[in-house]
Amino acid sequence: MSDDLKQWLQKESATLVTATLHRAPNMLPGAEETIEFLNRVIELIGKPREEQLSAIQFWALTTIGHDAPAANDWLTILRVLKEEIGYGLENQMSAVDALRCWRLIDDVLTYALIEVSQIASDMERATLLEHMVELKQQIAQFEQSKSNFITVAAHELKTPLTILEGYANMLRAETEPDSQLRIYVDGLENGIRRMNEIINDMIDVSLIDLKSFELNYQQFYLERIVLLVADNVSKYFFERHVDLLVMPFDAQVRTYGDPEMLAKAFNKVIMNALKYTPDGGKVTITGVLTRQDERNEFIGGYMDVRVADTGIGINPEDLERIFERFTSTSNVNLHSSSKIKFKGGGPGLGLPIAKGIIEAHGGRIWAESPGCDEVSCPGSVFHIELPIYLKKPE
Repeated sequence: MSDDLKQWLQKESATLVTATLHRAPNMLPGAEETIEFLNRVIELIGKPREEQLSAIQFWALTTIGHDAPAANDWLTILRVLKEEIGYGLENQMSAVDALRCWRLIDDVLTYALIEVSQIASDMERATLLEHMVELKQQIAQFEQSKSNFITVAAHELKTPLTILEGYANMLRAETEPDSQLRIYVDGLENGIRRMNEIINDMIDVSLIDLKSFELNYQQFYLERIVLLVADNVSKYFFERHVDLLVMPFDAQVRTYGDPEMLAKAFNKVIMNALKYTPDGGKVTITGVLTRQDERNEFIGGYMDVRVADTGIGINPEDLERIFERFTSTSNVNLHSSSKIKFKGGGPGLGLPIAKGIIEAHGGRIWAESPGCDEVSCPGSVFHIELPIYLKKPE
């Protein structure tokens, strides 16, 4: 039967190749290459499978090599050629003879398809990997350029703002307290103060990105820092008619850290909770001891400071994105320079700054929320988990 199949293939080779290339036009392999492959298949008919596989592997490596476009074209040609051989056997032989011949040639053609598919897949993965490496390099360059721009812009804005602040102070000294001009001066100073806060946030982000800020480690009670921040921001909550509750922590723990930097981080998270909580809502702060099984001579477990609000919530896909720079889930049309306006948005620097400070202390910060709904207000919980240092870190 092998000889009959070989004779039939030799006789029909030109017809098979012509039909194949008609169905698969504009391929890199031409008629000559396809006939050469078919002749190799004819030689392998009836030989042991190991020899067939080895010969096909050698053909694939020497004929295609690492040429990805050629591999994809060969894949198309082999599929069509296999179909044409099947049609030919079915039309020109009896059912029994066609089936016997197909069993003799099927393995060889399948080996060829597998080897070519593997080469094409490897080439595509290699190309994709190269593109990914280039993309990562471009992203890194873009992030570095963005960091450089933020740093330069912040420092460049600081100088003229200092000049404006000086002239505003001079105007205040020369105006009567109850005059109309004093109202304008107050408005000017409020604008300057807000600009200073934004510029300082930009500088903080730059320092965090560059990992160039230092922590002034001191020993303190963590709950007292939270109470101090809550007291400082209570006027904003009163203005918005939002309750701010600080519940007693699980334990009065002393730890080491930079109180000023941690106060800034807590301030950013608490004010974020206020901004996305509607009037009449509530923000509750609790402190829970956690990871006590990880206590050692340096760390006495962790304190999880939780800031829970009754706000509009956060969509699952945004729970990590909100900690990226210049990211806001608010409608840009509602953007406001106000620190406390409901859903007012902002430059998107508060949470990234808080994240950088917390992580610099060896802690972590994350958010939990069932989703965003401005009607039902499912709320959000921000976890600020900090290590309880028993000794001053070096």
